[in-house]
Amino acid sequence: MKIDLHPRFQSRVGRLSAPAREPISAALRTLGDGFGRPHLHVGLGIRRLRKDLFECRAGLRLRIVFFAQKGLLTAYDVMTHDEIKAWLRSF
Repeated sequence: MKIDLHPRFQSRVGRLSAPAREPISAALRTLGDGFGRPHLHVGLGIRRLRKDLFECRAGLRLRIVFFAQKGLLTAYDVMTHDEIKAWLRSF
């Protein structure tokens, strides 16, 4: 599955240190192959947040928030669990 990186995602990841970016890169690589295959994405901790909005783990602290459309995943942002909860309340 194709993964697109939203400018917001790129900006946030660009501000992180190189060691903090490693689990994000690894999660994105696995996400493209594993999304939609429950047995493969168990380790990613993929969770539906809204209709086409999901999150997956990128290490212990960070989560990748992404939109899913047929054949395309758009990585929208990287946040902590608490940031995601606050962001969802703002809808």
